[in-house]
Amino acid sequence: MKNIFVTMKEVMSEITKAEKALNQMKTKKMDAEVIAAQEKVILDLTEQKKKFEKVEQAKNDGSLKDVKLTFAIVNEETMKVTENAYKVAFVKNNRPINDNKVDGFIAIIAKGKYEKAFPIIAVPAKVLIENGYQVVDVDSNVVKEEDADDYIVILDGQHRTKAFLEYSITDPKVVPNTHMREVDNVGEYLVDINDVGTSWNQRDRFAVAALTSDDELVHEIASRIQEGFNPSTASLIYTQKKITNKQVKDLLRGQKLKLPKDAETDIARGNRFILLCKQAGIEVKFITRRYFINAFNSYAISVGDPAAFDALDKLKTQNLTEKELNGIKDDQGFIKILKAVA
Repeated sequence: MKNIFVTMKEVMSEITKAEKALNQMKTKKMDAEVIAAQEKVILDLTEQKKKFEKVEQAKNDGSLKDVKLTFAIVNEETMKVTENAYKVAFVKNNRPINDNKVDGFIAIIAKGKYEKAFPIIAVPAKVLIENGYQVVDVDSNVVKEEDADDYIVILDGQHRTKAFLEYSITDPKVVPNTHMREVDNVGEYLVDINDVGTSWNQRDRFAVAALTSDDELVHEIASRIQEGFNPSTASLIYTQKKITNKQVKDLLRGQKLKLPKDAETDIARGNRFILLCKQAGIEVKFITRRYFINAFNSYAISVGDPAAFDALDKLKTQNLTEKELNGIKDDQGFIKILKAVA
């Protein structure tokens, strides 16, 4: 069986190697059959490259969200299986999707090794929307109630389903073993069906906790987690204190969020900090490093919030490079930059 590659980078690397080998064969004037076989290898690799390009195009032009995926839906009473096609959706603030996990499942599907015994758990989008949940498509756009009949919401099996969705752009597959559920409380259900102690990380726990909480701070942090922030940094940005594992686990049990001592929630201040950082060209991958907000808070204590925000605002004129941002290794590194621009 030909090699299966998961990323464009992998297949491009193999094409480069194969073309180099072909040139060497031609230079050495090897047998025509050997050269033809190597050309066939390059042709196969090029076909895989075209598939990646087609998937990437669908992601970039927004058409992935419009793809209907066929699900084999199991009736748990009769065990009868029916196939229906739906667009894929998720509950807002469900566990964030890890693209590396998606790529891993794509490789498993491509090799024909997908384990059909593991069920996909889903709910009709219309049911959740009617019960007050916000449903989003694969590009995080809110699904309107009038369009809900076209969508199926994946509660458990998000990574597997997204892998099938991307793979089906070039090689349509049926998602096996899909089970529909009637769920009153999505957050509690997700906690019940997952091993919270081991398979979930802190991002997962906090994101799902937002489904059972009406706390504005919890929802704000959950939104930032979806954006790529880690929970600890998001908490520091909005309260100047870290939220503990125990507090997150209490949230999962439906309890109110109890902030650490001396914590003060200020969502507007936190959002202003994030906005000014982004305007200065500081990407989320840097902002989520705790010493950026720790440094800003320390600097604000010494000069006051107005002066600290003024310095942060001036950073957008500095054209900070990725190399410079990577060179900031602690609180003092960022404080030094803020002092210099002030």
